[in-house]
Amino acid sequence: MDKLYKIGPAILAFQSFPHNNLWPFREWKLDSYSIDTGNPDIVVKYDITPIKPGSTPLQTENFLHVRREMYELPDGSILWQQLNLPLEELQLQFVMSPNGRQITLTYDNTPTLGIGALESLTFLIFYAFLYHQILSFHGVLIEEGGNGFLLCAPSGEGKTTHARMWRDYKNALILNGDRATCFFDGHQWMGFGTPWCGTSGEYINRQVPIKAIVILSRGVENQAFPVNGPSLLDYVLPHVLCPSWNRDFTEKMLTLLDEFLKRVPVLHLQCTADIQAVDVLKNAMENL
Repeated sequence: MDKLYKIGPAILAFQSFPHNNLWPFREWKLDSYSIDTGNPDIVVKYDITPIKPGSTPLQTENFLHVRREMYELPDGSILWQQLNLPLEELQLQFVMSPNGRQITLTYDNTPTLGIGALESLTFLIFYAFLYHQILSFHGVLIEEGGNGFLLCAPSGEGKTTHARMWRDYKNALILNGDRATCFFDGHQWMGFGTPWCGTSGEYINRQVPIKAIVILSRGVENQAFPVNGPSLLDYVLPHVLCPSWNRDFTEKMLTLLDEFLKRVPVLHLQCTADIQAVDVLKNAMENL
């Protein structure tokens, strides 16, 4: 029997996964998203049949002791895999169908009781979301006072520090500490927490109306100002999760982003690592 999970507006089905102690992740990582009935938008399937890509990777990334690669297969499917270094032995492999409706785990040789496989879905699930009108950013999703905002910045600029000041001093909720994911519900853009949150470990199964997207940078004083005009895309585009090597993904992302920016204001926050930065941003959002 498939296990169903509602993540934001999308229903995911985990199909054919072993029901034993080797795969305990569903009982803790996904438990708060579990539902009993529904028609799945995305099926995550367990079918250990590894595939040899047989082509040049579209993207490679070396991270600590592993290499991650992305390929496009002849039928339009996207293959993601992880190899250990320096031996270059296959550890994990997923294949996503051309329409984004199925992601298949085709290989898992990690001693992680399924946790490594589940966490590595982050490398494909946000691309699959694009096929279901869901837009995702590399950033923190914060809820405060019944409204949400996205906090984005390059690594090392201080977005995690700033987000946790909202949590600690304003009783805000961090709905996701690394992925800010949004959809339009017919009236407004909503943000929601997913179980894929990078190394932050922070996620909550809630959704909230989005009031603003905030691009953070370090500064010598705290100030926040609206971003408009030709520079708008320059501020926002680097933080959208989308593979630049795939035209279909890019077109879907740009269409969604255009609709998003028509309704969600953008603020640039230049700040220090001081609690006053939170008050400056809060005032700026209240004045939108």
